[in-house]
Amino acid sequence: MPAVAPAATAVMPVDLAGITVLNRDFMADVAALPDASFDLILADPPYGLGKDYGNDSDKLGGAEHLAWTFQWLELAIPKLKSSGCLYIFCTWQYAPEIFSFLKTKLVMVNEIIWDRRVPSMGGTTRRFTSVHDNIGMFAFSKDYYFNLDPVRVPYDAVTKKARSRKLFEGSKWLELGYNPKDLWSVSRLHRQHAERVDHPTQKPLEIIERMVLASCPPGGRVLDPFMGSGTTAVACARHGRQFVGYEVNPDYCEIARQRLTEITPDNVPN
Repeated sequence: MPAVAPAATAVMPVDLAGITVLNRDFMADVAALPDASFDLILADPPYGLGKDYGNDSDKLGGAEHLAWTFQWLELAIPKLKSSGCLYIFCTWQYAPEIFSFLKTKLVMVNEIIWDRRVPSMGGTTRRFTSVHDNIGMFAFSKDYYFNLDPVRVPYDAVTKKARSRKLFEGSKWLELGYNPKDLWSVSRLHRQHAERVDHPTQKPLEIIERMVLASCPPGGRVLDPFMGSGTTAVACARHGRQFVGYEVNPDYCEIARQRLTEITPDNVPN
């Protein structure tokens, strides 16, 4: 099982209202969280692929990894409000089992494919090269919160001009943009990327912000059981959502804290 962080380092103070960063094991602390108190759970757990997160959290074998995944999901799901959603990042090796399990507990809304835009540079010759992550979107009920407008993708000038006929005049979708599809082509964070920090599987802020804006109302609460470098915390701080995040590695908690201190009125969207 993933290592539990010591209680003596339980809280990494952050001077941002509504943002709580905890250097703790989610499974050890989850009982302290009230049921039905979160609008969104956004989880990027270990994938079971043997990554080095400074501990043994990703060293479980296949069956053990799935058993651990089902265990923390069982604990997390009751924390969702009736209008709440859960997003979970995973790999194709375990997505079928994880999604099948979640479909017995929640309503499946989408399977999102994140195309990491990995360049063609050789690799395996025994199968097709894997260049994507799977993301499951699930809801507590069919009456889940979802706001499309903040995450619409603007049409380019050529497309808008081509659709300038009277038939389309005044169309909200033409002015605000189209609904993002379930294939998200967003480059992974290269080592030279300005957003990149010292974390092996850091997710792009663009992806996380889309989830937060679409699936958590302004002022709502987001739970992140595996916070990593704090990208979800940053997204929530930038967009006026409350946040509670857990991370067992104190170095990653410090990275998250530093990222949060760098948020200023100048770099927060209007």
